[in-house]
Amino acid sequence: MQSQTLRTSNIIVDISTKLPLGNVNIFNESDNSATNEDGLFSFVSGNNEINFNLLGYIPIKTTFEEIKKLDTIFMQAKTFELKEVVVSNLDPFMKKVYDKMGENSIPNYTSNFFLRNVLKNDNTIVKLQDVYGKRNKNNSQKDKTKIDILNMRKISLFEKKNRVDLKFPDFNEFFTPPFPAIDKCTFEEVVYNDSNYKKIEFEANEKDGWGQIMKGYFIINRNDYAIIEFYISMLDNSEVVPYKKIMLLGTQYRTVKYNRLIQFAKSATLNKYYLSNSKLDSEVEVLADKKIEKTFYYKLAMDYFTTNSPTNENINSNFSVDQDLFKAKFSYSEDFWSNQNQLPLTNELKYFLKRVSESKEKKKEFEIIGNF
Repeated sequence: MQSQTLRTSNIIVDISTKLPLGNVNIFNESDNSATNEDGLFSFVSGNNEINFNLLGYIPIKTTFEEIKKLDTIFMQAKTFELKEVVVSNLDPFMKKVYDKMGENSIPNYTSNFFLRNVLKNDNTIVKLQDVYGKRNKNNSQKDKTKIDILNMRKISLFEKKNRVDLKFPDFNEFFTPPFPAIDKCTFEEVVYNDSNYKKIEFEANEKDGWGQIMKGYFIINRNDYAIIEFYISMLDNSEVVPYKKIMLLGTQYRTVKYNRLIQFAKSATLNKYYLSNSKLDSEVEVLADKKIEKTFYYKLAMDYFTTNSPTNENINSNFSVDQDLFKAKFSYSEDFWSNQNQLPLTNELKYFLKRVSESKEKKKEFEIIGNF
């Protein structure tokens, strides 16, 4: 028997502000998706049920048939209500959160994933890469992550003058973000508009080697002490970050922004948590010199989400976790992408692909690398 494949796409906005909502989780028992920054999503499943969930908003449970009747999906923010008094001494609570991290997470599982990488030179897109694959996480193995890339589409467009490239992070770096040490931070609970969770802000007690104070927050389930969302900003004063030099070129650069947002979902069958979404937002300043006409900024955004519930599937790794992601070489299949949960292209990305198409004959001015 072959299950029927159901498809829908739409936009999700805040019912009060009418602004698009990014990072909304769209899911059922078997499949997951998410909205892009324009609030757009595409969802493919053999299961008729659809759920919409965003922290701080009232969740929606519906079906494909009901969604097809709507031009726009509206989500309503929860009202602020404190379940208990905000406490000042959070040390015992946070110790329990840290102690239960291993117990709350699934130690060994496989999930399908979608990853979008977008690189900008100042505010102009120069690289786009979408990766669809399988990831196995196994805490008992020396190499905790295995990657099996199923399909990929990538394209880059560079003007040949001022040619400087930025290396993408590898999977190892992406899956091991900085994390605050409990004994080196100050924690403070802040008011949050969902009584099922606590929002705890943290700040490092001392500056790091670059003269920065690490800051961020946790959103924690009150019932089982599990971290649902984690945000960290590594740079609070980029002006004092020291410059580095690019070997051979002598060009100087420095990281001026590095932010991570990570979310976890609970498996209904295993009753434990797994990585559901992960975002990286970073920026690198490149100084003007004899070869470079002006100072410019590279901006890198990486957006990852799992597209199905965890399984115990064994996978064969076909891509090294310590390799620059953009160096991955896989052929492109249009048929493959038409049946996958993925982030729709934003208007900005559509314009970038139009620029690539219009520039493909201008080989003296532009360098184009891609597989579609």
